[in-house]
Amino acid sequence: MSSSSLSWSCTMKTWSRSALMLLKLMYITLLPVLDSQDVKVPSEVTGYVGHDVTLPCDFIPGQKESKITQVQWVLKPPGGEEIIIIVFSYMLGVSTHETFLKGRVEIKEQSLIIKNVKKEDAGSYTCSIATFPSGSFERSTNLVVQEQTPVWMLPRMIAVGVFVLIVLTMFTTTYCIIARIRREASVKDSVYTDVAGPVMSD
Repeated sequence: MSSSSLSWSCTMKTWSRSALMLLKLMYITLLPVLDSQDVKVPSEVTGYVGHDVTLPCDFIPGQKESKITQVQWVLKPPGGEEIIIIVFSYMLGVSTHETFLKGRVEIKEQSLIIKNVKKEDAGSYTCSIATFPSGSFERSTNLVVQEQTPVWMLPRMIAVGVFVLIVLTMFTTTYCIIARIRREASVKDSVYTDVAGPVMSD
């Protein structure tokens, strides 16, 4: 092998190593930014028939500044096709599509609120967030709908019942006291009139 060929081979190896090191450096530098930008949703949310439920959706911007331009929620019922429920655009506002959820859904920040949950609301809900200049991100959460009253609401319901009972008791007691005072005052006036008798003139 000639000296020129050997030199060329060494040069190519050096360039290859340099390019590989550069790619590794770019990967290490960009990886935290790429990994930190994401949409965060719980894997499963439980809703109860007749109550409201919130499906959380949070955008994690990371180190790169990105502006949210649109938020969209899509439902895929069990065994059914995807249905666009509601879209929020920072340019056009809120658009609620014609579905069985219309009138019962709203977007608060990026989260979806479903009011008066029904059994058929169960399914996979996908939160899609469009950003500039990073692009779109989406994650799905499964809504499970149950009919029984949640255990965590029982203490609250008991507290409300006790409060109502106390208010009614106070109202009844106050009414009885006022009625007794009026009755006693009426009796005293009647007794005074009978004792005094009519006023006679000469």
